[in-house]
Amino acid sequence: MSWTKVVAITGCDSGLGWALAARMARDGIITVPGMYNGTATEASHALKNLSAHPFKLDVTDSESVNEFSEYVKSIVKKNSNYKLYAVINNAGVMTIGDYEWHTPQIIENTINVNLLGAMTVVSAFLPDLRKSAQSGVKPRIINVASHCGLHPLPGFGTYSASKAGVLAWTKALHMECVHDNIKALAFIPGGFVGSSNLLKNQLLNGNAMLEYMNEEQKALYGKKIRILNNYLKQACNNTRFDSLNDEKIIETFMKALTDNNPKKMYKVESLRYKFYYNLFKLPLPDTIYKSLIKRFLKFPEV
Repeated sequence: MSWTKVVAITGCDSGLGWALAARMARDGIITVPGMYNGTATEASHALKNLSAHPFKLDVTDSESVNEFSEYVKSIVKKNSNYKLYAVINNAGVMTIGDYEWHTPQIIENTINVNLLGAMTVVSAFLPDLRKSAQSGVKPRIINVASHCGLHPLPGFGTYSASKAGVLAWTKALHMECVHDNIKALAFIPGGFVGSSNLLKNQLLNGNAMLEYMNEEQKALYGKKIRILNNYLKQACNNTRFDSLNDEKIIETFMKALTDNNPKKMYKVESLRYKFYYNLFKLPLPDTIYKSLIKRFLKFPEV
């Protein structure tokens, strides 16, 4: 008997999440996008027009996650040929700046969304994924990670920690789920900040950093924070929800989703990323290493 794939994906208000949800819906996959901003937005309506099933979701709220899980389950139950096939953890936030600048709230929110939120979602769906596996489906969990999780960079400490945690947890989850015939894998999409709202809170958080600092820290870092935030202002502007159209990113994700025997990790890496990240692995003196970092990030100097 033929069956139809049902996929739940988080963080679909814009950028990567919206693009992946739209692609899956266009391909006939029953797609349930989690929308932090709710289902009355232009992004949500656009996904509805593609026959997706948007649902409001805050991955940091366990009750919201359970409601999302129950909604997905109800869709499966109403259609005898529907099977839960994949759960995709895409929801993410990022604030750029030295670790000392980060307020406790910024740190906690980054970890809560990027790591703990993904864990909460998987906990809610594992029993249903196991049920799918028992019926002959080859279900999978896809956790969106980052190159920063593989090789942390200065200015991305908290974000790197959250994504390194995602990678470590995914590896453990992969081994734990093997006996249940559930695949857990990581997807690293590469750079796409300019086509997303990943940095939409950068300016707000930059101001919060300055307010939280003592006078000594403000004197030391204030100018640097303002210059960095002015530089990042363009990336912080509200980008259209459907701006991401990088086919390499989307096609690599579709391989992670549909490969019969998926790899443990799928990675999109431009030649520039490959060049610099391979250099970063070398045991270089700090002075040379810092110079390479500056060239790679292209952040303004104070």
